[in-house]
Amino acid sequence: MSFSRIYSVIIYLFFTVILSACSMLPTDFEQIESKAYTDTGQTWLGETASQLQVENTEHSSMYLIAEGTDAFLTRMALLSKAERSVDVQYFIWKADIIGKLLMHKMLEVADKGVRVRLLLDDLSLDNKTKKILFAMDHHEFIEVRIYNPFSSSGYKAPAALTDTSRINRRMHNKSFTVDSQYTIVGGRNIEENYFSANERSNYADLDIIAVGPVVAEVNEQFDIYFNSPLAIPGYVFDDHKFQKNSLEEVKQALADYVLSVKNSDYAQDLKNSAMYQRIESGLAGNNKERIYQGKAHVIYDSPAKTLGKSELETTYMLSMLRPHVDKINQSLELISPYFVPGDEGTKHLIALVNKGIKVRVITNSLASTDGIMAQSGYARQRYELLQGGVELYELKPRAKSKASRSLSRSAEAKSALHAKTYIFDRKEVYIGSFNFDPRSAKINTELGVVCEIPEMAEYIATELFDKNIKQAAYQVTLQDDEVVWLDKVNGKVIVHDVQPETSWWRRFNLSLYSILPIESQL
Repeated sequence: MSFSRIYSVIIYLFFTVILSACSMLPTDFEQIESKAYTDTGQTWLGETASQLQVENTEHSSMYLIAEGTDAFLTRMALLSKAERSVDVQYFIWKADIIGKLLMHKMLEVADKGVRVRLLLDDLSLDNKTKKILFAMDHHEFIEVRIYNPFSSSGYKAPAALTDTSRINRRMHNKSFTVDSQYTIVGGRNIEENYFSANERSNYADLDIIAVGPVVAEVNEQFDIYFNSPLAIPGYVFDDHKFQKNSLEEVKQALADYVLSVKNSDYAQDLKNSAMYQRIESGLAGNNKERIYQGKAHVIYDSPAKTLGKSELETTYMLSMLRPHVDKINQSLELISPYFVPGDEGTKHLIALVNKGIKVRVITNSLASTDGIMAQSGYARQRYELLQGGVELYELKPRAKSKASRSLSRSAEAKSALHAKTYIFDRKEVYIGSFNFDPRSAKINTELGVVCEIPEMAEYIATELFDKNIKQAAYQVTLQDDEVVWLDKVNGKVIVHDVQPETSWWRRFNLSLYSILPIESQL
């Protein structure tokens, strides 16, 4: 066979695979509508929620969850009390120690007749996780839907090449709701480094657990996404049928895994936490001094954003955040791991400073970030932001919380920022999944809660900005018209003229990405 003939066959096979993969994108399935339960007031969680709502049923009650161990225990505690329903929505779900323990617990409650609905974005789902999920989907009381899948065949590369516009848009929302009474919303995905379980890398993040009217709003959001044409039922996928008879096998494998980690280091970390002690004492993990009550509103993008609908055509979270920014009089404090303000955002933040408003930002340093590309977008604007009076702080990679015990077991361990929290005049605070970057603003869908509770806003701002900011983060400033990093160590201030704790190779990559025209995708 001639070379040209071989070449023609290869080209033919290449395009055949691509086109067949794209044609396997599921479209001809029956979308069965599913709604959150509303008659759950008599459940155990319903009764405990009503006790928190005695004073004002129009307000929501919220508890902040900053530590990873507390965040995991709270989810497990809610699952253990589930009687009617579990509704879970995430961007990332990994079958590691966190994902497996949660899936095992979900199977346990489903065996008791609790309805479990799982909605997960397809981008980060690996075959290991999908195998378990599709087996779970064969359970009578579990329904798995995959959001905006690449294809029903599981081949992602062909779809990514031929349907880039759709595939580029992901569901970044994160919610965890049990019995339509308690909900958890925040920045965490389901993976060990979000829950202080990784010995080499952990994220500093923030969730809120809430009861009251805000839960119904989260339910409404979940139903809209779960019933969206973009939420594809698990049974449509080719790999689903291969798990038809593996449910019991998966149950046993997860049960064996739970036993295998019963005496693990992470299990001991959990038992040593204050949250575990409160749960064991029957207090459901709540420290009453930290429960905040007041008005709270859920804001989120419409799923139509995934289809490329513009801000003029459908609901964008960005438009819901604008009124809170526009009425600021004194301060705007931003916590965003991926801070990419761009030209427009930079001008807006500087304009606020020129009005006499204090603008302060905490983001990752080059040493702590897991996203150098996003860091490159921020680095392009850093000098202009500083010159315009915006205060910048970058998290140190060695900053550790008291509950990050896993990090003490590895000399190479580092911390990274992942919380997305915006504080307006210390009167209102947003907590959710929205990064201050173009991807959150214009590409991905996001979810969060705006709490009109000054006590909560003041507490978060004080903890993050006022108390130990210079110990936990480098202060970035200008000296002799050059960007420098101030590092406070043992009461002394060290001045760095290059980004601290980074190699020349990492800095080179940052510089390389900074000249590429990729900012709109960051």
